[in-house]
Amino acid sequence: MESVALPTSEKKVVEKTENNWECPVFKVSGVFSSHMVLQREKPIRVWGFSRAFGKKVFGEFANRHAEGIVDESGKWVLTFPPMQYNRDGQIMKIYDEEGHEQIFEDVLIGDVWLVGGQSNAELTLAPCMSITPSVEFYEDEKIRLFTQTQAYVYTHQEYCNHPQPDIINPEWCWKRPTKEACYEFSAIGFYFAREVCRFSDVPQGMIMVAAGGACVRELWPEHIAHNEGYFYGANVRESGYYNTLIAPFIGLSFKSMIFFQGESEGGARELAEKYTYELALLVADERRSFGFEFPFYNVQISSYREEGGMHFPYLHTIRMKQFDAQYVIPNSTLTVSMDLESPEDYPDWAHSPRKLEVAERLSKLALAKEYGIGRESEVSSPMPTQVFYDEESSQIVIDFKDVSAGLTSLGHTPVDSIGMEVCGFSVGEVDNLCDVKATIGGRSSVIVEVPDGVKPTRVNYAYYLRISEENATLRGGNNLPCPAFSLKI
Repeated sequence: MESVALPTSEKKVVEKTENNWECPVFKVSGVFSSHMVLQREKPIRVWGFSRAFGKKVFGEFANRHAEGIVDESGKWVLTFPPMQYNRDGQIMKIYDEEGHEQIFEDVLIGDVWLVGGQSNAELTLAPCMSITPSVEFYEDEKIRLFTQTQAYVYTHQEYCNHPQPDIINPEWCWKRPTKEACYEFSAIGFYFAREVCRFSDVPQGMIMVAAGGACVRELWPEHIAHNEGYFYGANVRESGYYNTLIAPFIGLSFKSMIFFQGESEGGARELAEKYTYELALLVADERRSFGFEFPFYNVQISSYREEGGMHFPYLHTIRMKQFDAQYVIPNSTLTVSMDLESPEDYPDWAHSPRKLEVAERLSKLALAKEYGIGRESEVSSPMPTQVFYDEESSQIVIDFKDVSAGLTSLGHTPVDSIGMEVCGFSVGEVDNLCDVKATIGGRSSVIVEVPDGVKPTRVNYAYYLRISEENATLRGGNNLPCPAFSLKI
């Protein structure tokens, strides 16, 4: 697939007059506060606003000094040199020539992650505690949380019209991992940070930039949304969540992004079919805005019980497009969650509380890729690498990588799986699928039998709206499920 070309724009993130934004007398951006984590091993940029145009602003942190000038728009930037991670809280002092001063305490140096997407990324820890009631909380744990909420944006949509220069809710700030703070934060983000902290010494800072119900067009900046023909949103105006939740952080150094989104596009076939392109465009633009090709940890969306088909009839197409996106988006991964739907007796069919399992899969992958802890091939789902169709034998052979001890069927071990039938395979296009018999042909291959009279154009796995233990059974030797996919023959 071809790479995504980005439309150009000359708009600035901070435009005081257009945003009808009044520059404060002196203020450090709300991106920064006591208890924050700053990204290690990258220049540390701290910025803010002042009416003392042309005057100097100074910073002191970790025995380093920095200074900057208030520009004509009222913005100033300080840059501290890169630093190694530090688990001991330090003090940062920011002040200017006019006698204004802000002091931040308990500042850690570590890794910062953005948690992006829609409601299953934003879903807070509180409702998930029914699944993990034994979780305990430790305020001295080296995790820090920055919570932004879709609810506040939705009730303050005046902020959605332009990219905001600063955090829109002055109460949003970095917090230590108290029980209250954790309950209010993304469940995936909290579980992920805790899992990474279990195996590394590096402090983890998590920033929520997800918004329930967010469509891609609401996460794009305006010029891209308009260039793609969108002059409307679904929950807020087009680019509304970009303007409120993402734009204030442009300029911040961070490690990576974990992302769970796509349900909203699953409500319409037209949106679902172009999801790979639109997601790739989103990631490419954010990488350009932040100035580096950050790793992108994407989640292939879950199954959503029977109710899901009434609201999102094209979720199966979204999963296929998410599979394709990992090959279009450089430095990206795909974590499978389609087997982690809400339990039958759980009241919320759309937001499965099984987020610890999603986070464990994400964190193991991140630990292998970013920290050298574990082998990526051992903590990944099996991924198809090539397809061969033998017309003479009417068989399709699919080779896989990252199979760990070997491919297997759910409930079995790799040792006894060769020759075993696996469920979930079909041939043909989405509107004309033909279920077929498939067996594990070897440690890393599946053999699909093509029925007489059928000329296959595509081979598919788990091309179903709802995934179950009966209709998608292929797993790797590490018991991770194979992703849903559709491959051209």
